Amino acid sequence: MGNFFTLVSIENIKLWKRISTKVMMIILIVIIIAATGIVKYYNVSHNTPTTTKVSQNWKQELKQGVALQKIQLKQAEKSNDNMSKMAIGSSKKIIAESEYRIKNNIKPETKNSVWQRSTEFATSAGYGGIIALLLIISCSALVAGEFSEGTMKMMISRPYKRYEILSAKLIATILYGLILMGITFFLNFIMIGIFYGFNGMGAKEMLWTSNKIIYVPALLKTIIIFALEFLQVLVYVIVAFTISAISRSRSIATGFSLFLLLVVSGIMQQLAIYFSWGKYLPFGLTNFAAFITQGAYVDGTTLSFGIIISAIYSIIFCFIGYFVFQKRDI
Repeated sequence: MGNFFTLVSIENIKLWKRISTKVMMIILIVIIIAATGIVKYYNVSHNTPTTTKVSQNWKQELKQGVALQKIQLKQAEKSNDNMSKMAIGSSKKIIAESEYRIKNNIKPETKNSVWQRSTEFATSAGYGGIIALLLIISCSALVAGEFSEGTMKMMISRPYKRYEILSAKLIATILYGLILMGITFFLNFIMIGIFYGFNGMGAKEMLWTSNKIIYVPALLKTIIIFALEFLQVLVYVIVAFTISAISRSRSIATGFSLFLLLVVSGIMQQLAIYFSWGKYLPFGLTNFAAFITQGAYVDGTTLSFGIIISAIYSIIFCFIGYFVFQKRDI
């Protein structure tokens, strides 16, 4: 076990010795700072309001809204139109939130907390997709790149088993991903706080769990959403890892993995929406955070279902990658 941790340390050092590793981290930092700055400038120049007015009769208005939304929900559930069914999950979430507010006398906030702003900005800006892209490049360099550079033979000649070498590379990539996600979490929070204020640090928010509402600290909700974003990233990293182990070509591994991330995943999500069997396909339900922030975008699915399906495919991809790497000549 000690030798394996040493191997992980070696792979981690090799990863950070690459200039591209540091450059990609700097690029991510620049993107976060620039994105928040641009949005703030747009809001100021267009006088976009940062607060909302809440009526004194908010309970009555919510009750009326819930009654209307329940009618629309029933119509959507009876409809054969896929676009109508796509709105079922978000309707259930909105109804549950409104009923929870009414039952527990939780008045809608006039100003979003710094945690809510941070979460909404991070998800809308697509930081998870950017991190996935950067990790795909890193993973391809660390696995397929060693074949291209001819250094993989040196690794095989050392007293390490092949699966240990591959596992160490995967762990090093995941650790790098955790660092990037951590930077995103803290820097995004700081920038949002600087531009919009650090109000609501101890606030609580409603968390939709696909079937009920729970009332949790806003910080915890933000951490959960970022964790789900990272799980989505991890799915694509495992795919890139498998392709890198099979292809032994850095360009092929990077190109094909990015094609899966940018094109195939979108196609799979559309198939999941339009066909009942589509939800069992890989990448169809990988947008885990959306189950909490928007509601299920595929009728009849839940967060746990999406995670289980993705976990099964991830295990299959890992098995293929390890099997090919173990059997082939280096």
